Amino acid sequence: MSATIPDEARRRAAELRALIERHAHLYYVLDRPEIGDADYDLLLGELQDIEAAFPALRTPDSPTQRVGGQPLEKFEQWRHLQPMLSLANARNADELLAWDRRNRRLLEAHGLGDAPLSYVAEPKIDGLAISLVYRDGLFERGATRGNGVVGEDVTANLRTIQAVPLRLGALDRGEPVPAVLEVRGEVYLPLAAFARLNESRTAAGKSTFANPRNAAAGSLRQLDPAVAAARPLDIWCYQLGYREGLEVDSHWQSLAWLAGQGFRVNPAAARYETIEQVVAACAAWVERRGEVDYDIDGVVVKIDEVALQLDLGEVAHDPRWAIAFKFAPTTVVTRLQDIAVNVGRTGVLTPFAVLEPVPVGGVTVERATLHNEDDIRRKDVRPGDEVIVQRAGDVIPQVVGPAISEQEGAQSVAAHEARPQWTMPVRCPACGSPVVREEGEVAVRCPNRSCPAQIVEAVRHFVSRGAMDIDGVGDEAVAALHEAGLVGNVADLYELTLSRLVGAPLFARKAIGPDGQEIVVPNRFAENLLSAIAASRRQPFARVVFALGIRHVGAVTAELLVEHFPSLDELQGATEAEIAEVPGIGPVVAATVEQYLADVHNRETLTKLRAHGLRFVEEAPRRAAGPLSGKTFVLTGTLDTLSRPAAGERITALGGKVAGSVSGRTDYVVAGANPGSKLAKAGKAGAEIIDEQTFLAMLGAAGDPAGAGGSEGAGGSEGSTGGGGA
Repeated sequence: MSATIPDEARRRAAELRALIERHAHLYYVLDRPEIGDADYDLLLGELQDIEAAFPALRTPDSPTQRVGGQPLEKFEQWRHLQPMLSLANARNADELLAWDRRNRRLLEAHGLGDAPLSYVAEPKIDGLAISLVYRDGLFERGATRGNGVVGEDVTANLRTIQAVPLRLGALDRGEPVPAVLEVRGEVYLPLAAFARLNESRTAAGKSTFANPRNAAAGSLRQLDPAVAAARPLDIWCYQLGYREGLEVDSHWQSLAWLAGQGFRVNPAAARYETIEQVVAACAAWVERRGEVDYDIDGVVVKIDEVALQLDLGEVAHDPRWAIAFKFAPTTVVTRLQDIAVNVGRTGVLTPFAVLEPVPVGGVTVERATLHNEDDIRRKDVRPGDEVIVQRAGDVIPQVVGPAISEQEGAQSVAAHEARPQWTMPVRCPACGSPVVREEGEVAVRCPNRSCPAQIVEAVRHFVSRGAMDIDGVGDEAVAALHEAGLVGNVADLYELTLSRLVGAPLFARKAIGPDGQEIVVPNRFAENLLSAIAASRRQPFARVVFALGIRHVGAVTAELLVEHFPSLDELQGATEAEIAEVPGIGPVVAATVEQYLADVHNRETLTKLRAHGLRFVEEAPRRAAGPLSGKTFVLTGTLDTLSRPAAGERITALGGKVAGSVSGRTDYVVAGANPGSKLAKAGKAGAEIIDEQTFLAMLGAAGDPAGAGGSEGAGGSEGSTGGGGA
């Protein structure tokens, strides 16, 4: 390979980096995605190909370098450029007002009694404090807070968080950047992501995390960056630390600057002119703390003016100019009346605590999570105990452990020890089938596919918004359909009729018949239900795969499967090894997919669903039947006579398929000028490599009138994705 890098490859690599960074910022920071995951992956794959062909183009801030390197043996220590101080606490309005009065007295003693004060308040994220260091605009190092002076270098793991900019936005605009900049932030796990993570770990037979903060801390301290990358970590950046070459007059100005550089700044932060407004804002957060999808344990209040911050200084390890308004504790003590069990859609038995009702953080709690039998053993909680209950994330109640009274001492311990330990039922509480626990797993399962509890949960998942999106079928409707004997399988939904629905009271109403007698007729709810079920037949194949509820197969995994196996027949015909080869799938998912598809009960369900008209083939309207049907093309390099989008349109118009990467299903690789590493992959995959003239001749022979000659969009027309080394 020549050491010279073509200008086109340089241009395309820079273009791709800018595109990928822009779309990552829109998705991970602003939550306003403009393209789908598949299109994003195509852009990233093209950049990876170019960098593989021309390693000199691979820069440290490239989007391809977020995850990489070998697992570490240990974390190195890192001395912060500026100490990361802790915060003093205010637990009520009086203490917050007292903090403000102390600051005003200090300012008055310094001759600044007339200085106007303003404040910035924002939610206090219950995560892991970190420091991000940028040198000349590029992300150089990231570390945990540690003891405030020395932390652990977790740079490799922080790079995997998509919301962490690898370069300051000013670089892209050609603006000057600080020589050195330290940004403070809080790494956390969103509550929804935490719930999904624990659910997947339970299904995989692994132990669960106690709360989102522990999960975030444990994920960020993984020695293998690939493990950290697989966890859905996120970040809020809230402050500037040490800096050279950047001056700001206020904290509010610094937040705006951070947002302008691409950092994720909490939109809930607000500026106030009086301390009374701050007190009211803190009181409001006490009420709305459950509205956000992350743990908060208070509100951080800061004096806005930087000059006044410097004048106030710090005491011990706390800045005088900032304080944490802490929420009331969300732990209480109540009696554990019983331990009951739920059966999920995959058959996993999940124990939960039945509690003597108690208010926790403004909500009356009667049930709490216990995760699994091993978790109960570890906590050693027993029915009849007084237990400590915590609202994890202010949303999910959990039993922390037994509340052994210090006053009663040995008597309290003896009473606890006298109570029998709880054990998992040996039979499913829903159907009576003997339960099983696979070797090496903590999960206990009911193997009965006809278990009513599993059926109800499976139907709930099937009709949910992210799956078949059957509007109006909530938990109450699913339960009503099952109790009336109308739905014993997800396929039964498509056999419902108005005459059958009147058998469920929820879907019926009384009316007067022609003979004046009272009769039962379908209500509007029943009519709407049938309309929504009919509309769900139009859901794409990937949605159907997700809706089936296969273990470990979420919405993204379903998309990956469908992309490589675009029909149910192809997916059923694939071996476990072939499924495992799909990027992003792996052996664990492949095994569960193969097991699901091999199960006789599941095959019957799929047959029924197919008969009811659900889509079991990937819909691709552009890939019409034609002379190139069944043929897959990959385009690489720059074409002289037409742009790559135009070439792709010609292929799909003739029935062919255009793929973004080379695989064993690739038939042809069309190589233009300056092709990249896809040529080498083509040889290994057994794909035929053809040049542009051969490709044009193929189009002409297939009946494309423009295929044998010139074309619009020759070379690099506007909007072309053609690029050297792609």
